Amino acid sequence: MSTFDLTTFFGKGIPIMLTAAMLEKIIKMQAQEHDIKVEITPGDIRIRGTIEVKKMMFKKKVSFRIIIRPVHVEKRTITFELTEMKPIDKNFINQKLFNRPPFFEYENRMIKMNLNAWSIVKKIPIGTIRSFEMVDGGMKMNLSL
Repeated sequence: MSTFDLTTFFGKGIPIMLTAAMLEKIIKMQAQEHDIKVEITPGDIRIRGTIEVKKMMFKKKVSFRIIIRPVHVEKRTITFELTEMKPIDKNFINQKLFNRPPFFEYENRMIKMNLNAWSIVKKIPIGTIRSFEMVDGGMKMNLSL
């Protein structure tokens, strides 16, 4: 009788890919905004769009462009640093976009992305992020067993 070794089958972990389209869908759903585009490059994530801002009794659409870069990976959480916000860098816009539990938490220009909230990762109840790489169009990860 032979045994089945999961490490032989999965190599160094279970591969997971989060695409720009998946990230865009979550931001649109959570922020209730529909004019948002996400681009993932090997160095950063670029998010652009418009967001509605209310001031007193007036509403105004404000265009924005955000660049975030990964700085830390721990267990099943990836922390990104907000490195650029144009044309205006206002904390309330960042809060509105990224303070979206359970997917994202925003504090002091840092965005924590909890992978346990993503359905693609929920299916794998064990393991932590063993490796993480940003490529054109997505984030490649391996979850350890």
